[in-house]
Amino acid sequence: MPYLGEVCAVATAMCWTVSSLSFGIASRAVGGIATNQFRLWAALPVLALLVWWSSGEVWPTQAPMERIVLLALSGLAGLVLGDIGYFHALATIGPRLSSVVMATWPAMAAGIAALQGDLPNGWMVLGIALSMLGVALVLMRSREGSAWSPNLSPRQWWLGIGGALLGALGQAGGVVLARQGMAETADLPAGVSPLPATLVRMATGAVALQLLAIVQRRPLAMLVVLRHRTAFAGAMVGMVFGPVLGVWLSMTATHLAPLGIAATLMASSPLFMMPVARIAYGARVGWLGFVGTLVAVGGAALLLLTR
Repeated sequence: MPYLGEVCAVATAMCWTVSSLSFGIASRAVGGIATNQFRLWAALPVLALLVWWSSGEVWPTQAPMERIVLLALSGLAGLVLGDIGYFHALATIGPRLSSVVMATWPAMAAGIAALQGDLPNGWMVLGIALSMLGVALVLMRSREGSAWSPNLSPRQWWLGIGGALLGALGQAGGVVLARQGMAETADLPAGVSPLPATLVRMATGAVALQLLAIVQRRPLAMLVVLRHRTAFAGAMVGMVFGPVLGVWLSMTATHLAPLGIAATLMASSPLFMMPVARIAYGARVGWLGFVGTLVAVGGAALLLLTR
């Protein structure tokens, strides 16, 4: 089928839109830590079955230990540090505003790469500037989070923005480390396949978040999701459309389509979130929020296409 990779990339963005809204509903009901913990443990066996079905093994046994370490660090950055911030943002400022702020992750990834000596070119600098400008335009609309959390204080609002920025930073660090862990090299010509790499990241994130919950004396925090009907429904829908369908479609997209085009299309979820947020919880976007979202996504697209 022509353009199957591009179709899968757009479908990935739509899946991530549904999962963000669903996890946001669950996080608002029972908290981000419980929702994230439940999501990881629920998705882990499903993802393991997908890996076994596609490769015949449930763990990348052929990968050198240094690659496993890089992928594990990627899971810590993206699925623990990043998602703690992102799930807090979902619960406080809502899925739409969180998704727009998260669109800064390609700019942060470019910054991390620059610290490693891979300096951005002129087009990438323009993409970073557009991303920052777009997010700033959206943040100028102070009522963005009012439909999601009507009684949100300014402090809570800024903490939510900080959580989304932490999520973007975790996503950026996770992507950089994951690319290094999956890379094709002379000693590993085929690299590490994306789906087994995702399983390593997911397993590391689940274990690390479980340890964090034990330290907080909440080892079974995720059980509250099972006892809350709305949270359970949201978490299950989010798990299906996020770690399962979203991951599967994203792996297919990056395999069949040029990487820059696939990544750009997958980063378009804030555009899909605008009508979804309007229908689901009455978010009032307005022309400034609309333009800001377009500029932020355009900047991210420029960054992803020029890398």
